[in-house]
Amino acid sequence: MRAPLARTLSACLLLLAASGNAAAGGFIDELRLGGLAQNIEPTGRGHEHGADINAEVLFEPFWAPTGNNVTDVLFGFRPHIGATYNFAGTTNKLYAGLTWDAPLAQGFFVEGSFGLALHDGGLDEPGRAHYGCRLNFRESAALGYDIDPHWRVMLMVDHMSNADLCLQNRGLTNAGLRLGYRLD
Repeated sequence: MRAPLARTLSACLLLLAASGNAAAGGFIDELRLGGLAQNIEPTGRGHEHGADINAEVLFEPFWAPTGNNVTDVLFGFRPHIGATYNFAGTTNKLYAGLTWDAPLAQGFFVEGSFGLALHDGGLDEPGRAHYGCRLNFRESAALGYDIDPHWRVMLMVDHMSNADLCLQNRGLTNAGLRLGYRLD
């Protein structure tokens, strides 16, 4: 599974780089690229390490803003797809889900997301991290700052696990910095 997923991750990164041209159709809202530290909470058993590159595309929200902060945040989610590639040869993942964000004061914002991740890490193999299922849940949180109407920067953390739906459920938590470019 590792080689096909690595090729898929590479293809996703290339598509992300080229998707700026597709944004003219108005369905892509934001492009993101960043670096993450993999496995920020080492457990000793099946420890993973290394640096990741993360790429993500966020699509336009389904809900048009109404000026009501509560409903705009609750229903103003944006679908996303993304990929994380680990340079040390450990777990890579493709993911998709929904992202919510809420403005704070003076250009700052908070963000959360929830979805699913397909990974190429170990399922139940000695000497490797055990993730139990090939398909896991993925959630993330970020604190960001809007540099200008297009550029934004985010400190983020993401976590992948299967919520004990499989025999093994080690989980994988990564954290880092991403730069986003809003196309609207």
